Amino acid sequence: MWVTNWVALVLLATSASAATSASADKVLSNHATILADNSAQLAFSLYQNMAKEKNVENILISPVVVASSLGLVALGGKASTASQVKTLLNAAKVKDEQLHSGLAELLTEVSDPKTRNVTWKINNRLYGPSSVTFVDDFVKSSKKHYNCDHSKINFRDKKSAVKSINEWAAKSTDGKLPEVTKDVEKTDGAMIINAMFFKPHWNEQFHHKMVDNRGFMVSRGFTVSVAMMHRTGICGFFDDQTNKLSILSMPLAHKKSTVVFIMPHHVESLERLEKLLTKKQLDTWMGKLQQTACSCVSAQSQHGSQS
Repeated sequence: MWVTNWVALVLLATSASAATSASADKVLSNHATILADNSAQLAFSLYQNMAKEKNVENILISPVVVASSLGLVALGGKASTASQVKTLLNAAKVKDEQLHSGLAELLTEVSDPKTRNVTWKINNRLYGPSSVTFVDDFVKSSKKHYNCDHSKINFRDKKSAVKSINEWAAKSTDGKLPEVTKDVEKTDGAMIINAMFFKPHWNEQFHHKMVDNRGFMVSRGFTVSVAMMHRTGICGFFDDQTNKLSILSMPLAHKKSTVVFIMPHHVESLERLEKLLTKKQLDTWMGKLQQTACSCVSAQSQHGSQS
């Protein structure tokens, strides 16, 4: 995939990965902070592996959703399963109850619409065959920690199963996500389905009338005209001469979350940048940002307000 030299990779960095929360007077618990940092590390590793797959163009990963799904597996599994989950999250010293309460804390933190001024709906459902009965304690605990609903489904009737899952996803995201799967495997086990809808708002809005058409390079020989909004403002910026790229950090509403643009100095594929992308490297870039006057552009959505 090729893109213009002003944007290559886009990341969403939330302050839940630090020891502070969205509320100024609230601090995340120690185990929640550990899980936030480690789930971000896991997400970077997952991204690196997914980026190697052929025919993959767009990758969207929510570290807290990935971690909470693993937590749900640990909650319903045996002691050995919980141990394996902790190993994946590099959290061997975190007690079982702290694992679940910490992940619940993170889910609440990142999706708080009042302090973050974002719409972030995270829904989970555990589907199991009719031959499986979920233990009451598990049902209550999974609802408490992960807001997870449960449903029985006939995986052997693929058409009906896919329809049921997609109808749930559409309903839980107010119709924004009408389809999460086209197929399901025939299984005698259970399946966790996540449905997530995220709608952020810029801290400083783009003016809907400041729009013009600009060229967006899809490949070296193919450019399309895209309606772009633009504005000037103060943003975090760092020019990395060693790696031949620039970092632009634009805050979302209330400055509790940030969109980070990684922009190569020259037109190129994403492969080189993807290899650079680790949590340690991102932390290094973020630590070198300087508040700088910038001219910013954003692709106009059908609603004219979002990038």
